[in-house]
Amino acid sequence: MLNLIFCEFAKIKRQKFILFSVLAACLFPIPMTILAGKDRMDFTGLFNLAVFFGNFLLLPCVLSIVTSILFFMERDHETLKNLLSIPVNRTGLAFAKLYVILVISLLYSVAGLGATMIGGLIIGGIRWEQIPGKLGLSVVMGLLAFLTALPVLITIIRLNKSMIFSILLAAVYTFINFSIAYMMVTFPPDAILLSVLPAPIVMRWWAGFGVERTPENYEMIRPYLISGTACMRYFLLLAAICIPFIVWAYRKQED
Repeated sequence: MLNLIFCEFAKIKRQKFILFSVLAACLFPIPMTILAGKDRMDFTGLFNLAVFFGNFLLLPCVLSIVTSILFFMERDHETLKNLLSIPVNRTGLAFAKLYVILVISLLYSVAGLGATMIGGLIIGGIRWEQIPGKLGLSVVMGLLAFLTALPVLITIIRLNKSMIFSILLAAVYTFINFSIAYMMVTFPPDAILLSVLPAPIVMRWWAGFGVERTPENYEMIRPYLISGTACMRYFLLLAAICIPFIVWAYRKQED
């Protein structure tokens, strides 16, 4: 498995989009810093903005494009038959690609924190004792972004279409998730969409501690909040369902 993972990382070294995706994480906090400066936010407010728009809106699209690159690379270069003649365990190959996608998601999230820290120095208010906690939260949010993208990754791999189609599909999926998470309080607390779609689940957990609030708006969002345990159970179930389907879809693609 380690050899397969190393091979996947070696194959993407020449893919400029992978580097661009990490650079995008560094550039995205720039407009957030400008907005935070105008509204006189502190570092925590800037961090929340960067997480909400970066991890909820931009990162799932980036991961979908990376998925298209990794899972269609052999198909586009007609090297899959040569690869399988070694032979290579196809299930292991799919897991290696998923591992690379997870690492990219974590790198993106941590790189976003680094850029946000620079923005925090510009607007002031950064407290260095907050950084370890923000780093841990960034890693968790990177993991959750990867898990959030799993349902659309199944569709991308199974349909086996072009890069443009994958981008459009990911954009629609991300927009729906982001919109419902953003407008969470406009739905009844027991609305099915808030309990099925992954981004609203993340929002319902994160809003309990990661979002600044007043006593008034806390009373408004309190019925929507879920515990970390409930969030973990949801994503463990999501991973248990989606990852085998991704492996199956990749094997069908090869057949």
